Amino acid sequence: MFNFIRRSRRAAQVVIVIIIIPFVFFGVDYYFRGVGAEGDVAKVGDIRISPQAFEAKLREQQNRARQQMGERYDPAMFNTPEARFAVLNQMITENLLLKKANDDRFRVNDQKVSDTISSIPAFQEDGVFSPDLYRQILSQQSMNPAYFEYLVRSEFLVTPLTEPVQGGELSAASTAERYYLLASEQREVAMASLDTADFAKQVKISDEEVEAYYTQNPQAFQSPETVSVEYVKLNKAELLANITVTEAQLQGAYERDKKRYEQPETRDAAHILIAVARDAANAQKTEARKKAEDIFAQAEAAPGRFAALAKEFSQDPGSAAQGGELGTVAMGSFVKPFENAVFGARESGVVGPVETDFGYHIIKVTIHPARQPSLDEIKSRLTNDLRQNEANTAYAEKATEFMNLVHEQTDSFDELSERLNIPISKAEFLARTQVAQLADGNQNLAAAVFSAESLRDRQNTDAIEFGTDAIISARVIDYKPATVRPLDDVKANIKRLLENRQAFELVRAAGEEKLAQLRQGKSVSGLTFGKPVTIGRQQQPGFTAEAQAEVFRLEAGGLPAYMGAAVGQSRYMIYRVDKVLPPAVPDAAQKAAVAQMLNEMKGREALNAYLQNLRDNTNVVINQSKLDAAR
Repeated sequence: MFNFIRRSRRAAQVVIVIIIIPFVFFGVDYYFRGVGAEGDVAKVGDIRISPQAFEAKLREQQNRARQQMGERYDPAMFNTPEARFAVLNQMITENLLLKKANDDRFRVNDQKVSDTISSIPAFQEDGVFSPDLYRQILSQQSMNPAYFEYLVRSEFLVTPLTEPVQGGELSAASTAERYYLLASEQREVAMASLDTADFAKQVKISDEEVEAYYTQNPQAFQSPETVSVEYVKLNKAELLANITVTEAQLQGAYERDKKRYEQPETRDAAHILIAVARDAANAQKTEARKKAEDIFAQAEAAPGRFAALAKEFSQDPGSAAQGGELGTVAMGSFVKPFENAVFGARESGVVGPVETDFGYHIIKVTIHPARQPSLDEIKSRLTNDLRQNEANTAYAEKATEFMNLVHEQTDSFDELSERLNIPISKAEFLARTQVAQLADGNQNLAAAVFSAESLRDRQNTDAIEFGTDAIISARVIDYKPATVRPLDDVKANIKRLLENRQAFELVRAAGEEKLAQLRQGKSVSGLTFGKPVTIGRQQQPGFTAEAQAEVFRLEAGGLPAYMGAAVGQSRYMIYRVDKVLPPAVPDAAQKAAVAQMLNEMKGREALNAYLQNLRDNTNVVINQSKLDAAR
């Protein structure tokens, strides 16, 4: 989300109308308020991270992963101690920075936050900030406006702390060149493989060995506990799909809310800059102004050539290549003389030269008068608004009734299904992860279904909210505890596992013996090297990361040189380095690119060290039991 904000910051220059967003900054208190120290997931100094805050952050990360990964998304990836700790650690880092910013009395006014959000194109319709679209997009991200506004404010607060640290590292040109030569080096390598299949005939596994492995590793053959459930879901998306809007409804809504859809006057600007420093000598300023006046005369005589003139003469590196285009101009986005010229123009045309601290500007102003779009022009947007409003109302009413009915008839969904016209679904023999999938991976459902009370009483779970405007309740109708599978069911698998292990040990021993012989200069039988291939330091097919790194650690003198490595549990590879291929000396652009990369790497290291120092000097406490219990 922060990257989204950062990428959109430039858009602040093209806002048409700034709408002041109502700031209800209960968000900070709500997201970081706990129920007492013993109820917090963690504390960063005096800042509490409550279970609610952690769960909100976890949902935010899950939603982001779901959107990025699509069908490849697996909710189970977040249901590990490592993933949960990573999310908490991110929250701790964010709060360390916020605490430092507050301690140093950094402040961000409401107007700056409002302007930033209003200027984000994703929240605009026809170039104008839309509160409805804003809330809709945040809802899709499982956020509310207060929390998003808190994120934006936080970004502005911590940037002055992090950017100087990250951007303050520089690498010498000689260092960049050495790194480039090292990173670009290539080696010619031939490979030989020893596979477990070649040793399979030497392996014999007895029934006693199979039984011993089964006895010693019962957890490996345990079937998970499963439940059969019936469940009911209420989903706003399904309600929305069944809502239609009539022409009469559209016409009535259009007449009631005409003002909402008015498009105010906007002004686009393009410019040609003849740069001259504010403190330049009078002669330089006079020369620059004369040049600007000559270009102005050409542009005024032929406005259609303005873009070509900008590409030829403009000294603004940010806009010259685009024909001087600056997009839609908003008050407060440019220096005052420039804005006065743009908004003082009575009609579209070329104005100037206008003097600012940057030099002289010739400005092409295009005025788009205020207008009232017709119903046909906004029909699609209006239809969506009406459908969304009706779906929101219907969902709110049905969700309330859903929650009540779940508890009124605790051992059945029949009445709920009849009154809300929701089907009762059934699913059999589901493990915990599969139960969570019924609610798009929400682990709260799995925890409720597999709770001792639910398994014992077979009553409806609480109504559990998940995703974007969806709710579910389930009831256990059958339960199978975890059991160890009989030996006869897994005997063949155990035998295959032990055979592969033993064959692999034979392969490893044979490979290491042959590698030792090669390094001693002896001839080796039963080993065939393939055609040499040229590899670089980037990951290559046929190489593990460790093997590839080892290949490049071999001394360049005394070639050929050999090294070996196990690949998985099925083969042993021997690598023969025949040649070292040094790269060409880098040119200035390549050295500059490498220097930039090194600066960024060192900047990240410096930032990590800075964050660690903040952590070392702040009392950070993690409540592991609450972290494990939070869902």
